[in-house]
This record gives sequence, C-alpha cells and structure tokens, in this order.
Amino acid sequence: MKKYSLALLIIVVFFITPTKSNAQVSWDGAEVVKGQTGKMTFSKDVKVYKKNSNGTYNSMTVKRNNFFRVYNIEKYDQTFYWMSSGYRVQATDLVIFKEVPTEIRSSFYNNPAYIVSNRQGTKAYFEEKYPMIDLAYGQHLLSEHVPGNYSAEVTFDKGKLNYFYSLEEGNEVNGVVDGTDIRIVETTTRDKGYYAVTTDTQLLIGPMNGARTIEWNLPSTLNEVNSLNKMFAYPKGSAFQSLGMEVNGYLRVQSITGERGYMPANLLEPVNNLGKRYIRYGVVAKGMDHSQQVELKRFDEVSFYTENEYFALIAVKGKMYTVPKNVLAIKMPNESPVIISFLPNERLQKLEYQNIAGNRVYKRTANNHFKAEDFYYITYHETDQAFNFDMDGVQYSFVKPLKEGAIITRLSGTTQDQGYVLAIHYSLTTPAGTFENVVETSFDQFFAPGYGLLANTSDRLISF
Repeated sequence: MKKYSLALLIIVVFFITPTKSNAQVSWDGAEVVKGQTGKMTFSKDVKVYKKNSNGTYNSMTVKRNNFFRVYNIEKYDQTFYWMSSGYRVQATDLVIFKEVPTEIRSSFYNNPAYIVSNRQGTKAYFEEKYPMIDLAYGQHLLSEHVPGNYSAEVTFDKGKLNYFYSLEEGNEVNGVVDGTDIRIVETTTRDKGYYAVTTDTQLLIGPMNGARTIEWNLPSTLNEVNSLNKMFAYPKGSAFQSLGMEVNGYLRVQSITGERGYMPANLLEPVNNLGKRYIRYGVVAKGMDHSQQVELKRFDEVSFYTENEYFALIAVKGKMYTVPKNVLAIKMPNESPVIISFLPNERLQKLEYQNIAGNRVYKRTANNHFKAEDFYYITYHETDQAFNFDMDGVQYSFVKPLKEGAIITRLSGTTQDQGYVLAIHYSLTTPAGTFENVVETSFDQFFAPGYGLLANTSDRLISF
C-alpha cells in the first residue's frame, strides 16, 4: 500500500502561500495533505487510466483495499475522482470513497476560500430533506457584510461547513454544504486600488472558469427610457475597484455600475493618472459604489484615468468618480450658451411623444398651445423673468437668463420642488432629430428651445 501511495502522490498547489502549520495531520488512520479532498479504496483489483496530452492513455492496476488520496472531485451527471499523476476514476460500486471533513481540509490554509466545484451546483441544507438555498457552480462562499444589501457567514459544526446568507429586507437561509461539492484554495490579500480591463471581459459570480456571468444594463440615455439590452462583457478600458482579495487567479472587484464579482487578475491592469481633462457641461459625478457624488460644472478640471465607450473614471480632489465619457474634453470648452427664446416657432404644428402606454400626439390649436386627446395639453408662456412650460398640468418655470445653474421651479398639483439647469448641450441627436442648445435639468429631463420637453423618465419626443 505504501509503495503505491508514494508512486501516486502528487501535491496540487493552488497558491504559493505558507500553510498554517507544517505539523502532520492524521485522519481515519492516515496522514492528510494539503489539497486532499478524501481517500479512496477499491473492493477488487481495478485498472485505472489517465489521458496524456497527445491523446494516448496510460493504465495502471490498483490493488483491492489499498487506499489512495483523492485531490479533486468532478461532478456533472456523473462523479469522477482524481487520484494523482492525472489518474481519474469514475464513481462505481467498486469505489469506496471517504470524505475528509471540510474543517480539516480548511486547516491547511491561512485564509481559505470555499468555492462550489460541482458543475450542477449544490445546496445548503438546514436538514438534509429540506434544501434552503441553491448555490451555483463557481460561487464563492465567504463571510462579509455589505451595508444596505446582505450579510453572509461561513462557520463549522462537527467538521462540516455551514453557510448563512441574509438579505437586508429580511429573507435569510442557513444550512450545511456538502464538502465534496467545495474546492478550497488560498485567499491572497490584494490592494483596494482601481483597475481597467485590457480586453472585453466578463464579470463572474465566482473565482472559477465557467462560473455564471453577471449581466449588466447599458446606461439610460436621452434616446432610451431604460435599456433592455443585457450586456455580458465589460468593454476594454472599463474601470473596477479591487475589493481586496485574489482567489484562484481571480480578483474580486466592483464595477462602475455597482456589480460585485470576479475577473481574471491577468486581464486587469492598474490605472494611472493620464493627465488633465475639462468638464464640457454640468454633470453629477458618482462614486464607484454610488454612495458618494459631486456636482461638476463646465470648465472644472479633473484627473483622467481610464474610459470605455460609456463611462470614464476620473479623480476630483483625490477621490475617484465616474462620469459619462462624452462629458470630458481635452481642451477647455467654450462658454455655456444662453437661451434667448423658448417659444415654439410658427412651423411647429405637432409634437408626438412615446411612453409605456403608447404614442400621444399634441396638435397646435393656438400660437403657444398644443392639445391631445383626453384633455392632455402643452402650453408655452414667457415673461421678463422666466420661460414657462406646462405639460399635462406639470408646470416648469425657468429663470432668465437661461444658462447653466439657472433655477427651475416645478409645480405638480400642490407639490412644488426646485431644481436647476445642469447643462446646456450644444447639440444632441434623438429619435426625433438633432436639436441645438438642449437644456438638461437636475430632474433628469431634457428640453429643447422652440420645442419643449425632449425626454424624461417616461416620455420621449419621437416626431414633430
């Protein structure tokens, strides 16, 4: 038995990291080594095989009752045990397998990471007959608390791994996870700096090749209420913040849109300050987790780090933020336009809007009045102090002179709130056409002089 054990022994090293202890660990009458999942014996003499890189096979006969260490377990619709030196054995009645308790396996690591290795996923059981939670292949089970989101905890009881997961809204699960469905590797501490992907890259739910991709939505734009396009990869140049750990060759990161996941560490490079940029128009810059934000105005100077086709990563007074890519200019931009008139011209005879309920057409009935079916209407009115726009009972008053920073009062029924002109864009293209001097407000709305509302969270002007 000893002869075969020595001949088959291979040490699988996931990370070159010192273990907690060099002391020998014994279990079930034999020494356990780092990376070992279990041990296996056979009820009769069996021939086992390994596949070589050139496609040929080697075989070896193993004797009945001799034990062999198992270093990895593959589970699909069938189960396979990896012995050593590339030999793999399918689970049958001839194979007698014993699992090394997960807590013993964990003791070989300074900072163990628990990853679901069953290709079909696994479950956490409060009792074996009552599954409480499904865990996907590649999922990393770790202890952490994310304020306003969730809490998770990994503990041990009688050698078995227990996983607790609780959403802030009150739903929680707790149960034991099958140790043969878990791979244990070392966690390496990494800095919490900022990185950019060097190629289009997927964000995964766990640090394992083949783990499920985390989807994300394209940002809403003037032309779209809410994008329904699910993206499966982040474009080259996308920024991520390290969450401080590397596992199995993957860095745990948070995206600029708030998703947390894992990316191959070799596809990420630290970002560097690439110089000054200038703000082209007023914008709200958001922190990586959107918990912080800062208002920036035209001409403000920022430090530029990286960008993809949608967002740019910048620094303001030493803190990192994201802004839309097109808000940045290499050269100092021109002065903000000043709106001279907001009234519709004589050629404008209709305004057609699209929203979730369908299309609505407003037709001109007087110089500054448009009317649609079911008592919907639009009116324009100008005084020496303000431009006024009223759409379906919601009144907007833009203080003159209408420029960036100008006050806007919005009145809906008895509710009144105050905003301001966030930006005036020289031109913007929409489904209805290209418009000049478009006013973007702090209410997340766009207005065009001579037309009125271009877009808000529910309505889009599509023709006129």
